[in-house]
Amino acid sequence: MEQIYQRKFNPEDISDAISFFVQNGYVIFEGIYDEATRLDVHNWLTSRYENLVSLNKKGDIPFDVNGWAVAIIRKFESTALYERLSRRADLLKILSHFLGPDVCVLGQEALWINAPLDTDPVLNKGVHTDAWTGTSDATLFAKYFVTDVDEFNGMTVVPGSHNFGLVPCRNRAVDPLYGVDSYIKEVNLDNIKSGDLLIWHALTLHATRGHSATNTRISITSRYTSTETPFSSQERALGYRPLTVGPLNQIRRIIGTDSLAPFRTLGGHVGVDRRLQHLYGHSVFKSSFDYDDFVS
Repeated sequence: MEQIYQRKFNPEDISDAISFFVQNGYVIFEGIYDEATRLDVHNWLTSRYENLVSLNKKGDIPFDVNGWAVAIIRKFESTALYERLSRRADLLKILSHFLGPDVCVLGQEALWINAPLDTDPVLNKGVHTDAWTGTSDATLFAKYFVTDVDEFNGMTVVPGSHNFGLVPCRNRAVDPLYGVDSYIKEVNLDNIKSGDLLIWHALTLHATRGHSATNTRISITSRYTSTETPFSSQERALGYRPLTVGPLNQIRRIIGTDSLAPFRTLGGHVGVDRRLQHLYGHSVFKSSFDYDDFVS
């Protein structure tokens, strides 16, 4: 039975994947990223982590894996490799099926490094839901796995728990007074491999399995939503970066403002500023020459 809940989907199986997601509150995708991108991301992140491990062994820095992860992801977000990862066409296509044509990623990506011997409680969470900490139910969580997981350090989910609604909590755990515990049947997603993407609903109960005695698990958690839906106060504070813009908003941008100022482009150039051409691909640009490769 557990194998049913461990099912993986390809980007082409989007209809079946959405059906699985609606029923279970999560879905695993494989084959979104090409092998070169997967390896480049794996090597970039693991090499930085291993360098910090080496510095710790020399006594240069304290043992603080969570702090290391924060520093690594800040650097990673400024690289062209991060752009490659976050703007992958198959990823954007999948997200648009879930969220509509106007997709954005919330700020402050999270890198999680589940390393042996690490006792930081933030990396060993019991069953919880992300709505407890301010995430809107219009937002999707997506965890990209940089490394494989094993039976000890994977994710566990409670299939169908998003359909409970907002489960009450007490001291960062499910409140036992409501009798929900008997309905919590965890599934360990220990079949996840490097390059897989796990998407889940903000109301889905899930947990970090813990730590392996021998293997380090590295993953990136992103939060995606539509710019056309309300943001929670936490999400407003995080800010967002648009990834795709739908056709109706493309037209609004060409006209110029939400007030649809009349005749702004009448008799002139109908298009959008070239610095936004990665978002407004249906606009008309005066030049298609890309200078990015000429700027180091």
